[in-house]
Amino acid sequence: MSRPAGRRSPGRPAGASGDRTRERILAVALETFANDGLAGASVRGIAHKARIRVSTLYHYFESKEALYHEVQSHVQEQIRELVVSALGRDLDFRDLTREVVGGLFDLFCEQRAYLQLGHRSAVDGGPPLAAQGQLAERWLGFVEGTLGPAERRGDIEAISPVHFMVTIDALVHWHITNEPLYKQLLGRGFEDAELREQTREHVIGVALRTLGLD
Repeated sequence: MSRPAGRRSPGRPAGASGDRTRERILAVALETFANDGLAGASVRGIAHKARIRVSTLYHYFESKEALYHEVQSHVQEQIRELVVSALGRDLDFRDLTREVVGGLFDLFCEQRAYLQLGHRSAVDGGPPLAAQGQLAERWLGFVEGTLGPAERRGDIEAISPVHFMVTIDALVHWHITNEPLYKQLLGRGFEDAELREQTREHVIGVALRTLGLD
């Protein structure tokens, strides 16, 4: 849904009030896109939930697609910061793997909308999927650049970067998504700190074994 004709180009009002409004729009949009997908979400509905006029939303974002892209960029920036922070700590590969995989588990466990947004994006497909593909290619290049030197040094076993990236994504996402199954089988979910830690360690352990580090 593009900006209606005649509306002025999006901008960013100066001051703390403008920043708060923008952050509120993004928070509402994240929940809306996670629940309804891009096609099912409406600018009017997002504006209503954010307690602003539709024209105000268009002042910040020129279209629904632009808002969706900004939400996705925000999620990816959170992940990037987590990974870059771990890389900056000069850890050996085993500890680096533990730090990154455990950090991803914690992030998605605390931000369930991030999980749901990813699922909706994959299921819905459509034009945004092209941007997701470009993002996946960038992450793949990053994984290749990290695994390659470690493999050549003999620190890890040879493994397809694609398979490793998809495996970690699947492990983290589906263990958290399937929390209801844990509740059904064990009578408790991740509100139980012990179960959450056991699951976190299981996911990390699978990642380490995949690399031949455990």
